[in-house]
Amino acid sequence: MFTASELFDLAVRVEENGERFYRSALEKTGPGVLKDLLAWLAEQEVEHKSTFARIREALAGQPEQDPALLSLGRDVLQSAMGRHAFSLDELEIDSLREEDEILRAALVFEEDTLLFFEFISPFVSNRGVRTMLDRIMAEEVNHKQILLERISQIKTCPA
Repeated sequence: MFTASELFDLAVRVEENGERFYRSALEKTGPGVLKDLLAWLAEQEVEHKSTFARIREALAGQPEQDPALLSLGRDVLQSAMGRHAFSLDELEIDSLREEDEILRAALVFEEDTLLFFEFISPFVSNRGVRTMLDRIMAEEVNHKQILLERISQIKTCPA
């Protein structure tokens, strides 16, 4: 069974993976729009990680307020998330060379992250925590939109 603290520990790890992905992609990128975007996205992941860490710490040791959360087993989470494992290995970072490849991998990661947050959202009963989660989810949607726009720009204006 997952506790709220454990779910937010997973959220921290998802954001850590995102930061590692963006920092790794930064190393493969020269100066320009892509480098600036990747640096900004990495910093966004750091901010989200900090928020989730604060939530996790605040919830640690508190009794669970939502019995539905206690019934959320690891098998249920794994089944619901399917292949969305948030594994950097699956993204094959080392093989990404072209800007569109990096952007598409980032888009997949952002979509999977959003899927995870949408899945855990109904299990968050604390109003303050829910507000923070909703804010981060909105930022993830914004990341996705920015990535889609950049991919579209590359398609219409190849280098």
